[in-house]
This record gives sequence, structure tokens and C-alpha cells, in this order.
Amino acid sequence: MRHPWKIPFHKNRTLQRCLALSLALHLLVIFGITPRERVTQFPVLPPIMVKFTKKRPPQRILTRRQRPRQRPLVRRPALQAAPVVAMRPAPSASRPLPVFKSAALRLPTASLPARLVLPVPDFPARHIGPNLRVGALEGTRQGADEIDLALELMDVQALDTGRHRAMVVVDPQDRRQLKGFLYMSNVYSPSIERAERENIASEARLFLQTRQMAEKRMLHGLADKMVASTQVHVEVRDAVRLDDPQLLQVPFVLLTANAPFEFTEAEAANLGAYLTSGGFLFAEIVRVLRSNYSDTELDIPAVRSLIRASLQAVGSQEWKDWQFIRLEPTHSIYHCFYDVNSLPRGMRDMHFIVGEQNYPPRTPDYLEGIVVGEHLVGVYSMRGYADFWAGTAERMRDEGLRNNISNNPFLISSVDEMSVYNLGVNLVVYALTREGSLARQLVDAD
Repeated sequence: MRHPWKIPFHKNRTLQRCLALSLALHLLVIFGITPRERVTQFPVLPPIMVKFTKKRPPQRILTRRQRPRQRPLVRRPALQAAPVVAMRPAPSASRPLPVFKSAALRLPTASLPARLVLPVPDFPARHIGPNLRVGALEGTRQGADEIDLALELMDVQALDTGRHRAMVVVDPQDRRQLKGFLYMSNVYSPSIERAERENIASEARLFLQTRQMAEKRMLHGLADKMVASTQVHVEVRDAVRLDDPQLLQVPFVLLTANAPFEFTEAEAANLGAYLTSGGFLFAEIVRVLRSNYSDTELDIPAVRSLIRASLQAVGSQEWKDWQFIRLEPTHSIYHCFYDVNSLPRGMRDMHFIVGEQNYPPRTPDYLEGIVVGEHLVGVYSMRGYADFWAGTAERMRDEGLRNNISNNPFLISSVDEMSVYNLGVNLVVYALTREGSLARQLVDAD
């Protein structure tokens, strides 16, 4: 069929099918494929309730404004006038006019010639005025020593940032003018604590104290004396283990012994590193001596063995690199702050027998120094001075007064007690200011 459009519609089957198919497609597009609008149902929210509450305004945090760093102030000497003579001779056009006589004039920038010649105008031949001579103050300029005011005005307490355990500044013109801060500690060792608990044969500490309690009292008494005598702020912190590396940060440590003990290699090695790094040790025997004591009770060899083993652990040989020496009364440790001309009696020299007052000391009348090379790094005592610092003599004196004991030996120990406190201040000051000490190293580093 070449011309289908010429066939009538009611007879043209092909055209009818095409129209039917087209109508079906249009209906499908209109009702089936067209996307319908989705209706989303949202949950109904409750109404918003507004409630007003009264609150305090926030506090403003005050911060310290950092000022720009300034150059340190320096007190510089003032310039003094040098001798100056101005002269006006008879007028003459051929002679120079001497203005300065600068032989004694000293200026910090440049030197002047011996004579300063200025041009003089041609005056008339006749004299036109009197001769004038003016003399200045006589004298020479003397330079004064420059003093760094940054050191004078420095507040050492402001340097206590928690990084160091001590820092002290000493006035070179006055040995008693020192300021700074110090944190003291005692030494803790499990072996020493266990020995004092288990050794029943040894004498108990006075007033039935534990070793830690007694040493804390000793350091607190010494700290109070330091605060009262100097401008050094002193506090007592917890004990440091003998084998703890933090021991090397403590400039002054106290070690007391009341019974024989054993120590470990780690404790000895750490103590040796401490003594050779700037630390200072005050070791003392505090065992009470009775009237029937023997010479073997004067000392506890374990303390000396600990010191020998500690220095041997760092490669120092006794009598070659270090040694125990007797500290003579002329040693600077007795005169670095107070003048202690004679050693006072210690707690171990006090007799507990009523009526015995004029008695000689029981312990050696000298202190021993631990000298490494040329530096005194510690003091060894057998006199029991640390018990004085703990206030033991004062408490026993009060107890004797309450019991009406007129011949109590502690009634006559007040002079010795004051000397013991002065000696304790000397020990701490020497430990802080000696050459090579931890405190000196901190000042040089900062």
C-alpha cells in the first residue's frame, strides 16, 4: 500500500491502530509516569517555654600585663669639671689666645690637644679693657666603680618558678646580706628505716619518734632559724629516696642514724653522684649515750661505709681523691655567717643523771669534713646537734621545770643551744655559697 492516507478512516486499520497506541501512551504518561507530590508529615513540636533567670555577671580574670624587657640599670659616675683657665692677655694680632689648659682634662670620648689656638681679631694698639683671669674649681675627674643595679634590685623570690630547689645571691661586701630561697629535704632509705624498727638493742629516738618524724622536726627548726637570721626563704619538703635521681636537685640534705643498717649499690652510687655534683650532706649519729657507754657506741660504722662506697662507685679513691679530715676552728665553715669559735656540746654530751653539771663532752671535740679534691662536700658529726634543732632540749627543759628538777642539765644548755643553731645556719649558708655548689651553679646558669 503506497498511499495509505487516501484510504477512508473507517477502513484504514493501520491508522486506527496507530491512533489507539498513541492514545494509550499519552494516558500512561499522564497518569502513570508523572511523579506525584510527596507529603511529608513532621512531628508536632511542643511549644517553646521561655523562662528568665537572674545570674551573676562573670568575674573578670585579672592578668598581669607583661612589660617589655628593659636594659639593666647601671649606676654610672657623674662627670666632674676639670681645671679650666680662661685668660685674655694684652691685645696683639700676632699672639694666640690660650683658652684651655687641658693637661688635666679627661674626657671619655676623645683627647684634646695640649693648647687650643683660636683666631683673634686685630685689636687696636691701645689697651681697651682690664686683664681678666677666671679660675675654675680645681680637681681631677675620678671614675667610680660601676654597680649593676639589676643585681641590687633583683627579687630572687620572683625566680622561684618551681624549676630549682635553691637560689641565693650574696652581697660581696657583707657576708650576712644574702637573699634567695631554699627547699631542704632529708634522706629516706628503706634499709635504714627497717634497721631502726627491728634493732631492739639500739636506743629508741627521744620522745619515741620515728626517724622521719625526728628529721622533719630537725629541718623545721633549722629552717626557722635560717628565716630569722637571713633573707632566705626556707621550706622543708618531703624526704627524697637515697637511690632517687631527684636527690641531685637538693642542695642540702640531712642523714641521721641511730642503729646499724645495710645499703644497696644503687643508693651508694646515687649518693656518690650527688656529692660530686655540688650537693652537700650533713650526716650525724644521734644514738643516745648513757653513763656506762663504750667507745664502740660513739660511732655507727655503717654510715662511714655508705660514704666510702658512694665515692668509690664514682671512681674516687680514699686518701687519693677524697678523705675524711678534721675541721679546725679556723675553717671557713665556722665563720661564713656566724663566728663559732668553739664547738658547743651536743645532745649526746648531755648527761641524764641529776646533779652532774660540770662534765666534759663525751663525744670528740671536733667535726669531720668530707673533702673531695679541694671541696668540702659534707660534714660528719657524732655530737647530736640535729636533736637540738628539733627542740628536744627545750622540751626536756620544760619537762624538768614541771617536775621541779633543779639540777636538770638542760637548764644550763641554753648557751650551747644558741651556738648549735648558729652552727646550723653556718652549715646551710656554706652549702649554698661554696664554690661549685648547686645553688651557685643555678645562679651562674640563669
